[in-house]
Amino acid sequence: MRKEVEKNITSFTPINERMCILRLKGKFHNITLINVHAVTEEKMEEEKDKFYDDLQKTYDRVLKRDILMILGDLNAKIGKEKAYESVTGKN
Repeated sequence: MRKEVEKNITSFTPINERMCILRLKGKFHNITLINVHAVTEEKMEEEKDKFYDDLQKTYDRVLKRDILMILGDLNAKIGKEKAYESVTGKN
């Protein structure tokens, strides 16, 4: 990591094996990044519920004056509807 970026890190908080928070010092507002690796649709309902509960609790911890970004692998699935074929392709 470059030194100019490293000096702006105010905190790094691992939440669990699927989620962490990185807080950066900004010029006007601090920036909070929540990085996630979401569970897939095939997982048990309890595991999915726990993931989204943890995400909500993490979201609620962020200071309201911070700029917030949630990023990572959200395991989204796109259907094969004909209406979206021009965007997603046939496969």
